[in-house]
Amino acid sequence: MKLGWSLWMVVMLSACSSAPTQYHTLSVQGSSAEAVIMTKPINSVGVGPITLPTLLDREGMVIRKDATTLEVSDTYLWGGQLEDEFLRTLAQQLQSRLPATRVQTVPWELNQTPQYQVVVKLDQFDGTPGGKAWLRGSWQLQADDGKILSAEPVTLTRQTSEAGVTGLVKAQSGLLADLAHQIAQGLANR
Repeated sequence: MKLGWSLWMVVMLSACSSAPTQYHTLSVQGSSAEAVIMTKPINSVGVGPITLPTLLDREGMVIRKDATTLEVSDTYLWGGQLEDEFLRTLAQQLQSRLPATRVQTVPWELNQTPQYQVVVKLDQFDGTPGGKAWLRGSWQLQADDGKILSAEPVTLTRQTSEAGVTGLVKAQSGLLADLAHQIAQGLANR
């Protein structure tokens, strides 16, 4: 009787085991950025705040199943807060395109208020492993006095280069490179 009970417990416990949790982070690796030629020098650019929809403001990655179905994964998680990951990566991507400009992220000291500030509002930042990644929302450029100089909608997609969630995260990192390029071009045209 004891052997039967023990065998049953082993079977039940093994059935309850799940895939190990994987943590992911956005990256600037593998991104080739060309410096943007500025007509007028820009001393400093501040990045942030980044506004995420409630759906994205969580630890689990949002994975798109189809046009109307999303899954919030409990196996694939962001290594940190997505807002922080997005902010850090976008700032690094901008810095690589604007090497002569000091790029900083919120918050900054009052005496270090940047010449321009980039504010991003995301509506979508998800994708399908082995399919496409999407970034949709808007960004605006503000002067150091808070005046809005321009507001631009953004809709970007990238095909994933490999199957699985790792390929999706690499595509999402590429979308941030595309967004940084668009913002740098907007700054160059000021």
